Amino acid sequence: MPVVQEATVTPQGAMPRLGAIKEKQGMSDLHTAVHPKLDIIDIRRAAVELNLKTEVLSSFHKEDGPRKLPTLLLYDERGLQLFEKITYLDEYYLTNDEIEVLTSDAADIVKGIPSGAMIIELGSGNLRKVNLLLQALEDAAKNIDYYALDLSQQELERTLAQLPSYKHVRAHGLLGTYDDGQAWLKNPAIASRQKCIMSLGSSVGNFDRGDAAAFLKGFADVLGPGDTMLIGMDACDDPARV
Repeated sequence: MPVVQEATVTPQGAMPRLGAIKEKQGMSDLHTAVHPKLDIIDIRRAAVELNLKTEVLSSFHKEDGPRKLPTLLLYDERGLQLFEKITYLDEYYLTNDEIEVLTSDAADIVKGIPSGAMIIELGSGNLRKVNLLLQALEDAAKNIDYYALDLSQQELERTLAQLPSYKHVRAHGLLGTYDDGQAWLKNPAIASRQKCIMSLGSSVGNFDRGDAAAFLKGFADVLGPGDTMLIGMDACDDPARV
């Protein structure tokens, strides 16, 4: 069984190993999944299966508008691995374009991320893009906690295990949804840390305009002075290429 512990806030921006956090104000226990080498924090506030059942039922009981299934159904372990294969195709230009940008500009991007900060990547995937930033942070000798947020514990274990062993950058996994991530970021021990929230792969483009605004606002609301967001957006307007 996972062990639940209280997290303490280390003063002056030091970097506590947040192996487990127990929220005291209305949230359920947040705990670390058992793994011999990796730090993966289970931040789910409710069983994903129950959330999915509710979403599926509500989507089919709409009185107006199109009926659609939640995209969460696609992102089990198999779905995430299939999408990873798609990102290696030449036709899927987004990944290659972002890699090109990060390769050329990573050193400049990390100048805006102070030592002692934490980076939270939303929908982390296989980590090959963010690793370019992590390497730049390592080269700059910045002490950073990187948190990969995703829905599959197996995929978090697989991808985090493939990261290089850094001296200054420490990698962790967050097991949960975007909503779980927003709730986790409101913990006092987390809220006090300088942070950069990342959303790569033009994920915001998967929402309609209203949902995209709500998604961004939800994370903007947990940012404090000096915190930043790094968002990758698809700017291609060539219908043939898209």
